[in-house]
Amino acid sequence: MIAGLLKMLTGWKGYAAAGLLGALLLGASVGAIAWYGNSQRAAGRAECEEANRVASLEEFKTEAERLTGLSGDLQARIDQLAATWPQVIERYTREIVQRPLPADCVRDPGRVRATNDAIDAANAARQPQRAVPTDSAR
Repeated sequence: MIAGLLKMLTGWKGYAAAGLLGALLLGASVGAIAWYGNSQRAAGRAECEEANRVASLEEFKTEAERLTGLSGDLQARIDQLAATWPQVIERYTREIVQRPLPADCVRDPGRVRATNDAIDAANAARQPQRAVPTDSAR
């Protein structure tokens, strides 16, 4: 078999056979390189998509934690207002209903002090406990 191959490689037919064999080897190596490059590109794309998915999930988690904190602050503020509301009604009842203004509408210093205290309590209940965190990346 090897002797037949060597005999065939002599002469112009041998050159043609060697050229054909070289072309086949070159084509096979180019095909193998192209396949390897394509598979590496696909693997890189899949890795990039996975990294983007993980980054999106991390962003979602951070935003969910921020919103959870805000909802806790909002609930605390609602509880504070709910606790302050009966005091405001009580002050109103005590100062306005039980001791109405006289006909000449002059407010005594005790009434002014009670009104200012009620205003201060309402304003204190309205003040935020902390500033709302903002996402500087947006």
